[in-house]
Amino acid sequence: MMHPLNTSKEGEEIVVRCLDCNCDDVCRLNELGCVEGVNGKIISNQKNIILQVGESRLAIAENLAKSIFVSPI
Repeated sequence: MMHPLNTSKEGEEIVVRCLDCNCDDVCRLNELGCVEGVNGKIISNQKNIILQVGESRLAIAENLAKSIFVSPI
């Protein structure tokens, strides 16, 4: 079941399912390795979300995280 990234729990392993944000944000996320179908792990879910994708950790603002849909592994 898909849900917005900002509702994920710390430590949860997820799969990115849909990037429902503007083209510039999608392009930037893709450049950083956050693409549809990639596995990731929620490192922190405070005001901003820290998402680990491979060896990279991405700090994602809450507003952007609301438009990234994920599902648990």
